[in-house]
Amino acid sequence: MTFEDEWAGLRAEAVTRTRLDGVPGGGDGGPDLSSSAAKKRSAVSALKQRIEPDSQAAGRVADETSEAAARGFQDWATGAGINEALKGWRESVKALQARLSAEKAALSGTNRLFLGADSGLAGQFPLLKPGGNGPLNADPPFPSRVSGY
Repeated sequence: MTFEDEWAGLRAEAVTRTRLDGVPGGGDGGPDLSSSAAKKRSAVSALKQRIEPDSQAAGRVADETSEAAARGFQDWATGAGINEALKGWRESVKALQARLSAEKAALSGTNRLFLGADSGLAGQFPLLKPGGNGPLNADPPFPSRVSGY
């Protein structure tokens, strides 16, 4: 097989896998691009009630045990090494907490994003009264299905 043949095959495969034609998963059993408000609420709830508190608690436990070990080895190079590792651990825990908080905010803000996009698009289309005689002055003409989120 030549390079050109292999390249053409890879391109054709990529085009087939990235087709967004409304078929769930692109028709090949791949991931679906749909969204579920109930699943988002569940994920936000899990982040608030379990994941964030549990990760904070785990970070504290590691801090306490590492600090005790560092005190035990304070006169040795091992103590300095534990302190250095503990500094990196705290930075990692802080970064994880920031990431979890950002994910929670993103999941919570998805509804506002969809509503804003719907309103922005609706504002681009002139609304006409039935029969086409003049613009219609109505509140959101096309309510979003995600407005209940």
